[in-house]
Amino acid sequence: MKRVVFLLSLVFLFPACEEDRLIKLDCAPGAVKYCDYLGNTYDQPNEPRGHFGACRDGLMTCSVNGWSECIGVTGPTEEVCDGIDNNCNGAVDEIFPEQQQLCGFEENISYGVGVCTPGIMTCDSGSLICAGHTGPTDEICDGLDNNCDGSVDESIVNSTAIVCYEGPEGTMAIGECRAGVRYCTDGGFDGPCDGQVIPQEERCDNLDNDCDGEVDEGFDTRGVDLVFVLDISGSFDDEIESMIQGIAPLLDDPITSTFRFGLVVVGTAGNGEIRPPYQYARMISDFVPADEFLDILESSRSIQSAGLEPTIDTMYWTMDLYPFSWNPGAQKVIITMTDEIAQTTTGLNCTQIATMANDDGFQLFVFALPEHHNSFLSCVSGDHNRLYTPVTNSQTVFEQIRAIFDDLCMGR
Repeated sequence: MKRVVFLLSLVFLFPACEEDRLIKLDCAPGAVKYCDYLGNTYDQPNEPRGHFGACRDGLMTCSVNGWSECIGVTGPTEEVCDGIDNNCNGAVDEIFPEQQQLCGFEENISYGVGVCTPGIMTCDSGSLICAGHTGPTDEICDGLDNNCDGSVDESIVNSTAIVCYEGPEGTMAIGECRAGVRYCTDGGFDGPCDGQVIPQEERCDNLDNDCDGEVDEGFDTRGVDLVFVLDISGSFDDEIESMIQGIAPLLDDPITSTFRFGLVVVGTAGNGEIRPPYQYARMISDFVPADEFLDILESSRSIQSAGLEPTIDTMYWTMDLYPFSWNPGAQKVIITMTDEIAQTTTGLNCTQIATMANDDGFQLFVFALPEHHNSFLSCVSGDHNRLYTPVTNSQTVFEQIRAIFDDLCMGR
């Protein structure tokens, strides 16, 4: 049987049979050495050349069959735009000088205004791209100047405003209730809901204020406290007579069964009295039922008249200063009848009177000559339907006052 004896570096002689022979190996099995893409070998990794860019040394391993191939070696390749030194010359993407240059410019765009910024040429995955460019877009509510025109979140229909409604579910678009609009403010829609109308307390105005689908419900049982303010100056005698004759039949009408009536006269003589602040006006009667009021109305004919007719002041005194026993649950109504322009001795104006009436729940009506209507218009909040013209025909007066009573929701 033949035997083979391996020799390492030196040749040793052993006594052997005539068939034994010695074989010399190129390397010791298990030994390793480093190699590069040029075919050079090294005992240690090749520095620095073997580690430039993408290039890497490989590894050769010894076996009984000799040295292996150079495993894992990486050599230079063509330079591509990827942020790597592919050709291992110590420079990265050197054949692409466009890198780091600004790019993406569009005509008529003010870069540096709003969000608009140019891009930068950048190598990415082997290609040269324009990275980071931001151009103008449609304006949206985000606190930024998206369209780069120098304004932030400027109003654009359906972009910087939203429909809003804060009333109870099911009431929007019922009666007087309407949705509003909330505009973009400080990058969000947290501002007020402009223009919305939500349910309010029902008022006697032929409208569905509480948005429940019914109009003026509940007013037919409230009752009415009504004060007549009569101008008793001599120039108004004929009209006052027709007023009294027109009012009288209504006092027997079933519609006034829940009414209480009070009386104030304006244009009274001072007779030397010092009566501030109610000079030229006087409270004649607190509230009484309809059947008692007629006598009080008739007696007003004998009150001496003279002086001024401060009807603006008298409306205020009737609402606030005269000691009327207003019923908190009743409708509070004041009907002023005069042939003079709206007047004041205290400096009050009709706008102030209307504000007080609206705040405190009074309804004001005025009988005045047509040429004086404009002087009273602000007193009735600009509502021409609350201005009437005094006449000497008692039937017409009856119809006019009956129309006012109908407006007070009675009998509905």
